[in-house]
Amino acid sequence: MAGRGGHDLTGVTPERRARPRASAPWRRPAVLRATLALLVVLAAAGAYRIGEVAPGRLEILAWFLVPVVAAATLVMLLIGELRRVERIQAARNDSEQRFRTAVEAARCGIWEWDLADDRIFMSEVTASLFGWRSGHVDGQQVLDRVAPGHRDDMRDALSTAAIYGDFDVSFRVPPLAGARPVWIDFRGRGFGESPDGGFARIVGVALDVTEERLAQARAQSAESRLRDAIESTSEAFVLWDRNGRLVMCNTNFRSYFQLAPERLKAGVGREQVERAARLSIRQESPAPGGRRGVREAQLSDGRWVQVSERPTAEGGLVVTAADITVLKTQEEARRIKEEELRRAVINLEQSQEQLSELARKYEAEKIRAEQASQAKSDFLANMSHELRTPLNAINGFSEIMAGEMYGPMGDARYRDYARDILSSGQHLLALINDILDMSKIEAGKLALRFEPVCLEEIAEDALRLVRNRADAAGLSLVLDFVDLPDVEADHRALKQVLLNLLSNAIKFTPRGGRVTVRAELRDDPLGQRVRIGVQDTGIGISPQDLERLARPFEQVESQHSKTTQGTGLGLALTKSLVEMHGGLLDLKSAPGQGTLASFALPVRQSRPAAGAAAA
Repeated sequence: MAGRGGHDLTGVTPERRARPRASAPWRRPAVLRATLALLVVLAAAGAYRIGEVAPGRLEILAWFLVPVVAAATLVMLLIGELRRVERIQAARNDSEQRFRTAVEAARCGIWEWDLADDRIFMSEVTASLFGWRSGHVDGQQVLDRVAPGHRDDMRDALSTAAIYGDFDVSFRVPPLAGARPVWIDFRGRGFGESPDGGFARIVGVALDVTEERLAQARAQSAESRLRDAIESTSEAFVLWDRNGRLVMCNTNFRSYFQLAPERLKAGVGREQVERAARLSIRQESPAPGGRRGVREAQLSDGRWVQVSERPTAEGGLVVTAADITVLKTQEEARRIKEEELRRAVINLEQSQEQLSELARKYEAEKIRAEQASQAKSDFLANMSHELRTPLNAINGFSEIMAGEMYGPMGDARYRDYARDILSSGQHLLALINDILDMSKIEAGKLALRFEPVCLEEIAEDALRLVRNRADAAGLSLVLDFVDLPDVEADHRALKQVLLNLLSNAIKFTPRGGRVTVRAELRDDPLGQRVRIGVQDTGIGISPQDLERLARPFEQVESQHSKTTQGTGLGLALTKSLVEMHGGLLDLKSAPGQGTLASFALPVRQSRPAAGAAAA
């Protein structure tokens, strides 16, 4: 089967194939001709001898037998030599065939490049790598099939091989239609002397290294991905080979141990790197639990790392360092907390007896307090009866005397004294009533009776009771109410709240001032509420004094308050009664700008029973 240029696929040129077969036929006739010539000479000599001399029979027989025997001997030797040469040639052809079969079975092609003619012979395997059939091709055709980037390498290798004999080049062959690119290694040796010096031919093998190249590319890609993964990890990473030489490390390793990049070149010794790394370590300790190959180290910048060492399958070593600063900080904080807890436990144990003693004292004080409370209740009950009776008599008689019901008393000073007695008695009675009410509220014994009441009527009653005092003080009273629904409240308690607020407003408002009572309905997330406010144009109260108001027996000292009488219980009682209704007393004031005392009450009581109990 012929290939390009009429050559077949056996991988042997026609000239080389014809040479051994042509020499064998020509050797045999030459030997035969020489033998025949020798026999002819012997025969002629024998005939001449016989013709000139009359020899005997034995001599005649000798002249005929000697050439015949010599010829036969030579023929036998010739036949033996020819058979030996044929065996050697057959063995040579068999050896060459086995070699060629073994080479091609390993996908290793054979080629021979004639540098003088720039012609190259390719075996079938070699030609298949280029997408051709076996045979001879021009050298330029081979260069045209080589990738453009590798052609100069091929030319340089040919020039070198022509001079020194060694030929080794690797190149890529672009794919043909439906094929894939192929990587080929051409390796050969020069032979045959060139007239110009050097070598005339190069013979060698062609190796398909495509898979190796692809595997190398995959390995490089995997190594690149591995490097990227190692570089992106938050841990420091370093890999040593079995001989203690550096293979790779990431940026975190350099950063953690403050190592310069020139110290971490591939192949540097482990001891040298670790000696430099120890300079950035403040202290080291074994890892908790005594795990093998794991230790903890504090770096010079204060960070803590956990260093782990693990051997590789090839005998190398992988070292990683993870930042555990947060864990160490938490452990330290936990240790401090545990220490504080132990101290607290010790203190608690030491104070247990004190607590027991305090508990016993508390029980005794509780009993004494209950007894004191009972004594106070008894005292207030007795005072309610014992003091009110004579006070009522004093107030009644002093009122009769001040009004001169039974005639003039003579001197006008007696009438003034009677008015002073009446005023003082009424003040003392009010004080007693306020004290009793506060005591009942504090003891939870003041019961409220909730029922629908009209706020406007209660406000008008309260204004009517204080109108005489307002007129005497030269003040005007204003009632500013809108249409309001009835409110569930205690009539007496609510009236007392308004009276207390109006009394304070009148008491601390100079002549010519005004006191206004307003009410409005507001929507609240917990339900509708009515807000009632008493606004005066009085002397006002400073912010620091506002904080003390609404406390029992607290009074604000001022030039105006020195001329007025008060128990200091009015606002405290008012605040308690408002809170028992589910409201909140609010005071707003400033010196010289008057005071606004307001409170908001729910239209409907959500828990009437609890409000009534007022516990």
